[in-house]
Amino acid sequence: MKKLYDCEDIEEAKREAEYDSISGYLEKTDRIKKEIRRLKKLFSNIDENKKKLVYSTIEDVAFMAVTMQDLRESITREGTKVEYKNGENQYGTKQSPDAQLYLQMSKQHTQAMRILLDCLPKTKGVTKDDDDGFDDFVNSRTD
Repeated sequence: MKKLYDCEDIEEAKREAEYDSISGYLEKTDRIKKEIRRLKKLFSNIDENKKKLVYSTIEDVAFMAVTMQDLRESITREGTKVEYKNGENQYGTKQSPDAQLYLQMSKQHTQAMRILLDCLPKTKGVTKDDDDGFDDFVNSRTD
C-alpha cells in the first residue's frame, strides 16, 4: 500500500507556502512603498507643518490603494457573490467578503483622499480681481 503523503512532501509544501507568503508580502510592501513615494512627490510643495500631518495619511492611502487593487483583481476573477449554506437545507448567495471589504475600503480611501486634497495649495481660479471687463462691456451696451 502506497502512502498518500510522504513527510518530505508535506515539509516541502509547507516551505513552498511559506515562500509564497513571504514573496507575496515583499511584493506588496514594495508596491506600497512605490505608491508612498509617488504620493509624497505630489505633496512635496506643501507647507512643512502640513507635511508631517499628511505623511501618515499618505501611508494609509498607499496601503488602501494597493490593497484595493488586489481586491479588484480577486473580485474580477471570482465575482461579487458567494454561495453559502446555513444548516442542512438553507442555501443562497451573498456578497463576497472581498466585495464587502472593497466597498468599505473605498469609502475610507475617498475620505482620506479628501483630507489630502484639502492640504494641497489652492489653485488659482478666476476671481473678481482677474475680471477682464468683458461682463461690464456686455452689460453696458444699450442696443
